Amino acid sequence: MTQAAGSSGERPRYRAGGGRRPVVALAGALVAVFIVNSLVGLFAIDYARKADEAGHATQSSLIEALDTAREAQVAFKIQVQEWKNLLLRGSDPEENRRYLDRFAGQERRVGEALARLQAIAPALGLDHGAVEAVIRDHAALGERYRQALTRFDPTAPGGDAAAADRAVRGIDRPLDSAIDAIAESTRAHAKARQGDLAAAAAERYTGTRVVAIASALLGLLLIAVALGRAVGRRG
Repeated sequence: MTQAAGSSGERPRYRAGGGRRPVVALAGALVAVFIVNSLVGLFAIDYARKADEAGHATQSSLIEALDTAREAQVAFKIQVQEWKNLLLRGSDPEENRRYLDRFAGQERRVGEALARLQAIAPALGLDHGAVEAVIRDHAALGERYRQALTRFDPTAPGGDAAAADRAVRGIDRPLDSAIDAIAESTRAHAKARQGDLAAAAAERYTGTRVVAIASALLGLLLIAVALGRAVGRRG
């Protein structure tokens, strides 16, 4: 009877290592949470980096397009002024060559600026056709200017600057307006795209913050579950 009573009062024995399992489970949950949060953080950082790089590249292209359009706009106005200088001050052969070179230099500068704008227009969604039309009109205008110059030869008798001026009077105005329109449309387009980029950046920030908060909450939930199981097993 005494032996039976003593045996009935003994504490239940735990299996070897039974008390370590909750600790191992909790440690595993913590490691899992750390890994998941680290992966989410790395993905968010990489995504934000790539998006920011693409945004900066677009911003740079927009600024380049705007600067190029303005360069063409200003250079063409100077080209027209150099034409007038050529007719007004080019009666001397040496001065004629100097002003003709300046006119040709500005003409070349306009053409190069328009060519650069034509190259980057499609990627930015600019009116590619309008730029092409201006390039064609500018080339045709150059031909007409040179035809008019045949009426004004300071080395030949009868060279008439007034006749050369009348031959091309007013022909620069349509092209001047077209280049102004391209510069203005490029400015408006750049402003709109910059607004879109800023909105996209704000949206990315909000999305990344939501993912980070959700990941943190999920981690806390996993830890709470692991703690609950550990306490339950000890009880």
